[in-house]
Amino acid sequence: MRKEQAPFQRWFQKGMHLGIGVVLLIVTNLMMPYAAAAETIYSYIDEQGTPVLTDNYNSIPERYRAKVKTTERPVSPPAQAAPLGAIHNTVTSWAKNMTSTIGGFAPEISGLSPAQSKILTTAGLVGLICVIAMYMSRNQAIKFISLWILIISGIVTPVLLYTAQGGAADAMKAKATDAAKKQQDRLQQVP
Repeated sequence: MRKEQAPFQRWFQKGMHLGIGVVLLIVTNLMMPYAAAAETIYSYIDEQGTPVLTDNYNSIPERYRAKVKTTERPVSPPAQAAPLGAIHNTVTSWAKNMTSTIGGFAPEISGLSPAQSKILTTAGLVGLICVIAMYMSRNQAIKFISLWILIISGIVTPVLLYTAQGGAADAMKAKATDAAKKQQDRLQQVP
């Protein structure tokens, strides 16, 4: 004989199922990074006559914005020449998808870039929803899916934090570029 559930418990279980559905929808959205997307490229010529290309309009100085030319190009899946390159491209596209999906509700976390703050906030919310779903649901399928999403987010979150704009990968790239420029300057000074 089944015990009658209180109205609050029924309401809570329906809310949990809705929350899990939303999480699955977000995860599914992140799994399809190349669905009919286009990338906008902005170009202008700076005061030294150097052509500058960027995909971020906000990074263009005000004095050049009137002269900016825009180009739309479709984003196509990367060539599968090297497995590591394919993984990098997939993770980078997930990061771009995730940060554009989140919007502005993520707080600024000190020591992290805004993109990293959004990633960490989203991962925390997904983790919280998954843990609640695992312990509150009686359905084994929901428990399994919640655990699977929790494990995947635990693996993907550090990678996204590393490759995010302003992350460790950007810092290392800037240092390498600076070192290469110093080396070129030294080579040019040698007679």
